[in-house]
Amino acid sequence: MTLHEEILKYLEFDPFDMESCLRTVRNKPANLRKEGIIRFIHNPDKETQLAAVKGYGPSIRFIHNPDKDLQLEAVRQNGNYIQYIENPDKEVQLAAVKKDGWSIRYIRDPDKEVQLEAVKRVAWSIQYIHNPDKEVQLAAIEQSGYDIRVIAMCPNWKEMEEEIETCRIIKDIIE
Repeated sequence: MTLHEEILKYLEFDPFDMESCLRTVRNKPANLRKEGIIRFIHNPDKETQLAAVKGYGPSIRFIHNPDKDLQLEAVRQNGNYIQYIENPDKEVQLAAVKKDGWSIRYIRDPDKEVQLEAVKRVAWSIQYIHNPDKEVQLAAIEQSGYDIRVIAMCPNWKEMEEEIETCRIIKDIIE
């Protein structure tokens, strides 16, 4: 018996009745929510979708064209859940990297503001940014405490040696 068949056998709901679907999504054990009960529900309404995502963020991957509220709910649980969202807008991207700077690895062509937010959270996330501009690189270097390994990840570090040294001297004076 496949997992799909086991779940359907266990569940007692009509996939076309939203009231029974919502009750099922809210009341079933977490291990079943993790299997994505929402995918077995025919055209789930907004309330059922939200209950599913609140119960287990990755279930968003089974919702066709989730709205922004659902997307934000998922990434606020875990920034890495952005990987399950197709073409998230800037607000969702920012919420994801604010929750977890590493989530930038799942964002295709993040703009400068999203890049800056990610490296301010986790300097090492710069390794997932293709062609970061100078400001993003300097922010990552500063965030890392001038860790040579982070500096080495910056494609233009040799061109920025003087600025890096100036920032380091200023940091030393302030401390």
